[in-house]
Amino acid sequence: APRLARAPPRHAAMPPTRRRGAREARTIEASSGDVSDPLASNSDSDAYEEDFSEFEDDDDDVDGVSSSDDGQRRAGLWRQRAPQLAALFKRPRGLRSAIRARRKAIGAKGKRAIRKAVTGDPTGETRVRDYVKLPRAIRTIDKVSFTLGVVGLLVTQFVATEYPTSFHVYYLATAPFIFSHRAYQYFVIKYHYFLIDFCYYANAAHFFQILIKPNSALVFKTTFAYANGPILWAIPLWRNSLVFHSHDKVQSVYIHCVPAILTWCARWYGQSAIEDLFSFSFNDGGGPSSADASAAASLALFSQKTSTLDTVLHFYAYPTLGYLAWQIAYLLKTELWDVKRLDEDPELVTSLRWLANDYKAGVTKLALRVGRLIGVFRSDELFDTNSLKTKFVFVTLQLLYTVVTFLPIPLCYESKTTHTVLMLLAFLSCIWNGAEYYIDIFSRRYAKKFEEDVPYGKTVRDEDEEDAKVGERLENPAANGETSAGGGKSASPSAGGGNRTR
Repeated sequence: APRLARAPPRHAAMPPTRRRGAREARTIEASSGDVSDPLASNSDSDAYEEDFSEFEDDDDDVDGVSSSDDGQRRAGLWRQRAPQLAALFKRPRGLRSAIRARRKAIGAKGKRAIRKAVTGDPTGETRVRDYVKLPRAIRTIDKVSFTLGVVGLLVTQFVATEYPTSFHVYYLATAPFIFSHRAYQYFVIKYHYFLIDFCYYANAAHFFQILIKPNSALVFKTTFAYANGPILWAIPLWRNSLVFHSHDKVQSVYIHCVPAILTWCARWYGQSAIEDLFSFSFNDGGGPSSADASAAASLALFSQKTSTLDTVLHFYAYPTLGYLAWQIAYLLKTELWDVKRLDEDPELVTSLRWLANDYKAGVTKLALRVGRLIGVFRSDELFDTNSLKTKFVFVTLQLLYTVVTFLPIPLCYESKTTHTVLMLLAFLSCIWNGAEYYIDIFSRRYAKKFEEDVPYGKTVRDEDEEDAKVGERLENPAANGETSAGGGKSASPSAGGGNRTR
């Protein structure tokens, strides 16, 4: 009767942090014989009294045991003290293996379905990664890429000529796919430091102008200088080529050509406000739509006459300051924050490493010749990407190139004819480089890769290296027992292949 009438343990109502102290106090009192509780002296009661601290949450976590470990310990104690509850802690035998086998079967079935749809193998055993390396699959992929490249060119031309006031919407819709695909591709082959070059910075400036500052003439003139200055002239300087079947080369052309087309449409036809492009309401009397009105307003804003001082500031000073901001950030990234990573991994490619090691490129030859003339380099000294003077030469050379390409910008901004001719010349060089690539390099390499008895699964880096090898053989036909195409002047080893541009 006393045991049944006993009140709940006193520590049940205490905070977890005080329970241990209360138990220790009771233990001391019992040992000293000073028992205030009449039931404390009962031996049966002492036998019944259990230490529940093993099942209580201790917030102090004195021993450093995590909550998950403590939970497992408590579960083990429950199994020992209450064997009839142990069954609740047991999983059905073979459940985990059954779930794993079911998942594997579902995944295998899905893989076979995808393989069957892509490869045409009714058994679904041929892997996609192996199928795309077969000559027939390579030809099909190249045909699809060529078709998409031509279609992309036609769509770009159609939008620029038929809907010039809406070309910026076309740019906003296509550019993210181009940049995301290139980012994924370049990270795989360790080309991702090209993604912080100036051409991507300039494209980001166009996004800023369209989305954030569409009514700022100053921001538009800055992006106009970038698009029709260093970005456009990078096409002939770095030998961008219009090779339709190569998505890498088509992307390079897009990155350098489309900004110029974008500014051409906006400068001579205006930019419709994005929110007005989806409004089809007309004014009373059948007047222009809100999109046409916003395009006319932007055209008037961009066509305002400015003083000579404003012209110098808008087309020379401010764009140069923007360029210097990018150059400082670029040097901090490559020479301070990531210098250890670049030193430890020589396979990582930057613009400096690419140019300094390509002695057949015209820019590299010019930089080395000028460096030797002014005494920076000895007559027998070559570039060293880790040396300070090599970095200084290339940084200075690019700054001069950028400033020089800014010179004709005011004339292009005031004259539609001059602007159009300048763009056509750059596009013509791009087409010519593509023709050189197809005739002199690609025709030989494409046939050769099917003659070799090895699977073809090459990256952009591998293709660049093979292009350079073919170009070297064309440059020295006598050493290889070959003659150049048509018996004329052999192509440059970098013809059509120089797509690693700023």
